[in-house]
Amino acid sequence: MRVSDIAVVSHADGCELRAWVESEADLGGEEWFAPFPLWLRFPAWCRDYLNPDDGDPFLAALLVPAMTTGERLALPAPISSALRQALPEIQAIYARFDPRQRPIAVAAPAGDRRSPGEGSAAATGLFFSLGVDSFYSLLKNERDHSADADAITHLIAIHGIDPCYGAWDERFPPAILGNAQRAAAELGKTLIPVETNLRRAIDPLALWTMSHGAALASVALALGGLFRRVLVAATTTYDQLYPWGSHPVLDPLWSTETLRVVHDGCESDRIGKTRFIADSPLVLDTLRVCPGYTADYNCGRCVKCLPTMIDLLQLGVLDRCRTLPPTIDADALRHMLRNYRGHLNVEGFRRRHDAFAADTTHMAVRAALAEYLATEDAGATATPARPAAHGPLARWRRGRR
Repeated sequence: MRVSDIAVVSHADGCELRAWVESEADLGGEEWFAPFPLWLRFPAWCRDYLNPDDGDPFLAALLVPAMTTGERLALPAPISSALRQALPEIQAIYARFDPRQRPIAVAAPAGDRRSPGEGSAAATGLFFSLGVDSFYSLLKNERDHSADADAITHLIAIHGIDPCYGAWDERFPPAILGNAQRAAAELGKTLIPVETNLRRAIDPLALWTMSHGAALASVALALGGLFRRVLVAATTTYDQLYPWGSHPVLDPLWSTETLRVVHDGCESDRIGKTRFIADSPLVLDTLRVCPGYTADYNCGRCVKCLPTMIDLLQLGVLDRCRTLPPTIDADALRHMLRNYRGHLNVEGFRRRHDAFAADTTHMAVRAALAEYLATEDAGATATPARPAAHGPLARWRRGRR
């Protein structure tokens, strides 16, 4: 896999870091793929922090695809010495996470690292999706570091890494961008909206579940001249870790001499995080948990929306959340639980069910949860030999077969 023509280009709406990617496999062979451009678009003021002589962003973006296709990764620009040293461990982790990943050679010229950009000594970024995990990391940081050197200064909102079920518009969705701007303004942060074709380019070559963490690191590394630290919000807890592209073992390995990548939030599960953020009017006005199954901001019926709605309902604030339906459709909940049986955190839904013990006003929702748990318990009793897998772990296991 060969990268060429790395460039930073200014245009009317901002600036862009881009490169050309092509296969070194035999034309038409099983591992060959058609050449494609890879690009990251930033606000115009980020232009001074982008460097066409830095191979780090493209190393991160393309390592998993190269490991999947089995090609070496050839870069025309130097990479960080720290990243070069970390590559064997990074590749060993990916190979253990998914045997479809094969260690490959990375070819990049030697070169001196540039010094950090002006202001980078104080700048800390957070990847911010307006979801429960990133709001938790943001508000926790406000509580613990509002006036010290570890305070978050920038929010990085990315368009181009969500699933796309129809025609993809390269422009940032106005509703999401507007709410991200509001969150940044109310909390005194600088918003960096990023548009990218990372997922569209990588999806045909590698599992996004394995490559998405490195894709986030690619954005952080592109802005490495600005930041001292960048936080990636955790999706699960320390006791529930599973092979996944963003992981507390993997994410820090994308750090360089001047940039530290931090995996943040494994100490709290989704229920606890929702409890922590639910008192915030900003959260209730802007929360976005839906992965993009529909064109709606939140669909209110999917595997992301419904658990969050149950948590907000049990906290007594669902009717105040402006971005989700004020009530839960029990039939929609049954449909979701039935379709995702074996893919969910059963214990999380058991806790949600048990929290309804003294509630006589939401019996239909409790009944739907009880039916789901009874089915799961029956299945576990019938096949006790293997621990039940849920959520991404179940999907990962299916992919290994």
